[in-house]
Amino acid sequence: MLAALAVSAQAPAGWVTVRATQQASILSGFASVQPGTAVTITALQAGVLTSLSVAPGEAVNAGQAIGRLEGPQIAAALAAAEGASNAANAALAAERGKFADHLSTKAAVAQAEANAQAARASLAALRAASSLQSPVAGQVLSLAAGPGAALQPGQAVAVIRPTAGAWVKAVLYGPQAATFSPGMAAQFIPADGTPALPLTLRGVLTSQPDGGVILAFSGAGLPPGEAGTLSLALPPRQVLLVPSEALVMDAGRWWVMLHTAKGDHAVPVVPGEAEGTQTPILSGLDAGDQVIVQDAALLYHHGIASQYQPPD
Repeated sequence: MLAALAVSAQAPAGWVTVRATQQASILSGFASVQPGTAVTITALQAGVLTSLSVAPGEAVNAGQAIGRLEGPQIAAALAAAEGASNAANAALAAERGKFADHLSTKAAVAQAEANAQAARASLAALRAASSLQSPVAGQVLSLAAGPGAALQPGQAVAVIRPTAGAWVKAVLYGPQAATFSPGMAAQFIPADGTPALPLTLRGVLTSQPDGGVILAFSGAGLPPGEAGTLSLALPPRQVLLVPSEALVMDAGRWWVMLHTAKGDHAVPVVPGEAEGTQTPILSGLDAGDQVIVQDAALLYHHGIASQYQPPD
């Protein structure tokens, strides 16, 4: 779903001006209702288990921290993330100052705000991953690791038996997984066609080797054994969109034809997943750039062909 169009209307000359816009992504994936069976809490990153605060037989609440991951690796990652966040905030403050002095543009300020927001989200996700939390309310059945244990991603720490009934297990994919946090609202859409049910994200269980993130959700009136689709709306983010017809594939890479005062030339870009007739550009373009839409592929291949000379 797009909050606004990201490009101006096509000009007679056949190019558009790239603009930043807010995009609210919706992730969806397979989900199934699970009985109140045991849930395994695993480490999401490498570290040393400290502050283990539960023992077998104890009751835990949904979202309750049961331990922490610390150590040189996590400390280094946190320091890097904090540095990146501080740098992004400083860049945003500088850009706002330049804008106040009429030395910058709204697009540049919007891009700086998006960079600062992304850096803050990455830092918050890293801090959250350092805390081992129970995704459901229940009772600790067993502990698979003790204080001081060196853990690797995916290694089990504790097994929890939920006190409530059914819960929803879902697998979602995408780089936005770093923004998941307990409390996010979602919907479970049963495959049998019955009405969708509101859910609440309780926690991240673990990550799969293929990049999928396994999540636990709670909700009322969940039909036992039912399968379906989970839909999760992510917070809006700043993106750059271009018409999909402006993209040209060549030699396994994506390109666009950039229109400048010095002429037209091809630049490599990294696109995201298409949104209708528009495609988000993850890197390679800036807000305010002008990209050719009309006959972009012909112009691209004509430019490539002009670089070759026939043999004597």
